[in-house]
Amino acid sequence: MEYAYRQKDDYDVFWWVRSEEPVTLAADYAGLAAKLDLPENTSPDQGAIIEAVRSWLEKNEGWLLVFDNAQNFEDLEGYLPRAGSGHVIITSRKQSWGGVARMVPVDMFTPAESVEFLRRRTGQEDEDAAKALADALGNPPLALEQAGAYIEETGISLASYLNLFQERQKDQKELLGRGKPAAYPDTVATTWDLSFQKASEEVPASADLLNLCAFLAPDDIPKSILAEGLEYLPEPLASAVADEMARNDAVAALRRYSLLNVADDTLSVHRLVQAVTRDRLKEGGQEKTWAEVAVRLVGGAFPFDSDDVRTWPECSLLLPHALAAAEHAEELEVAPEATQYLLNQAGLYCEGCAEFGEAKILYERALPIAENVYGRDDSEVAAIINNLGLVLQVLGDLEGARKSLERAIEIDEKAYGPDHPDVATGVNNLGRVLQAQGDLAGAKKSYERALKIDENVYGPNHPNVARDVNNLGGVLQAQGDLAGAKERYERALEIFRHFLGEDHPNTKTVQGNLESLQR
Repeated sequence: MEYAYRQKDDYDVFWWVRSEEPVTLAADYAGLAAKLDLPENTSPDQGAIIEAVRSWLEKNEGWLLVFDNAQNFEDLEGYLPRAGSGHVIITSRKQSWGGVARMVPVDMFTPAESVEFLRRRTGQEDEDAAKALADALGNPPLALEQAGAYIEETGISLASYLNLFQERQKDQKELLGRGKPAAYPDTVATTWDLSFQKASEEVPASADLLNLCAFLAPDDIPKSILAEGLEYLPEPLASAVADEMARNDAVAALRRYSLLNVADDTLSVHRLVQAVTRDRLKEGGQEKTWAEVAVRLVGGAFPFDSDDVRTWPECSLLLPHALAAAEHAEELEVAPEATQYLLNQAGLYCEGCAEFGEAKILYERALPIAENVYGRDDSEVAAIINNLGLVLQVLGDLEGARKSLERAIEIDEKAYGPDHPDVATGVNNLGRVLQAQGDLAGAKKSYERALKIDENVYGPNHPNVARDVNNLGGVLQAQGDLAGAKERYERALEIFRHFLGEDHPNTKTVQGNLESLQR
């Protein structure tokens, strides 16, 4: 970030890509297409958008691309430009990048740098006191920053803070010696404790806000999910969030003591601050409470129709928090209903973005949780099995897909009877698998059954009917009945145009089917 700031005049395009998770990596990278106004920006195929961005980067100069917190080279292989004269920075905690890029280690401050930082941060010139405090803190920049913020905000001297720090560290020695995670140094825990206590004294609700943020992803926490998710928040946080001024006071208190950062409409928390917060909640027996609050909050905010391209910008923003909250909830075994729901919704979004491997993992995580909550023969379980079956089909496991879909249909038939729209959806999906396996007669029979159910439920002009009709056209085309296929495509196209509009991906898909048939 500092490099980009200093060299900003050297670049026409600067783009930051969150790279910790494959799905956010894909979404952020694809998001550059909109800023570049590429024609592919509106494509429902995220893979096509990514390739268009990569092609632009390869043909142009004057750009800087940052892959932030990348895990390994394999994750970036499909995104790194193969040519071109721009620049790429990869930030990572892993060391295995020597064969890909020139390594630039980021070390902790030297003692001299620590002293200089404290003097600049606090505006105090007492070099001896700064050196003594720097020696006590060691050199983690986060601990130095939190100490500097505390000193600046409270107006105390460097020497006075050193006394506070030493007293608190002495009190914490026994606690820190018992099972403290290796994720952070002791000095970070102590500076955090001093800052946290001061912030919570000034604004009590700030403590709960930090507790919540500790169970979300560290970056880009939307303020909107707080205001829109009051029903999931405990008191006193709920009351504070409901009042915009009180909410701003809580955020400001944490920000003053460097426990939280604010950018536009989002919040961010350092990963070490999150780790210390969760550790202290564990000691106080509140870890499960806040993990449950987080997963319910994100689950309530995550779009229900996350497989609809129109919800994808919102899904992209919430996905890292969904993954973080669900992981904590799984580990602590809390809120299983909310956890399986959130995993399934995230899977639908990933599937829509063509991140099929990630979608499969999410469905497979959601399934046993749902089975434990609802039982193996519940419709909620059937929905996840159905989604898993579709992903298995795309990944080439046709037999696994067929078995999954047949199980989902069997559950729904027992729950709803043979003529329910959920049964029609499962039967329709099974038809796609059978068609992929070469069983055209079986596929045709499945599509015709789904169509009959949906027409009886919705009438002749409904998007579900159009879906069935389009698929029936596809199998008729495969069987050589081109006139029958043309009639079905034209009917499906008319319905989709009426209900979804000319630019919806479903409309464009059927239009493409019809044009292919006509050629």
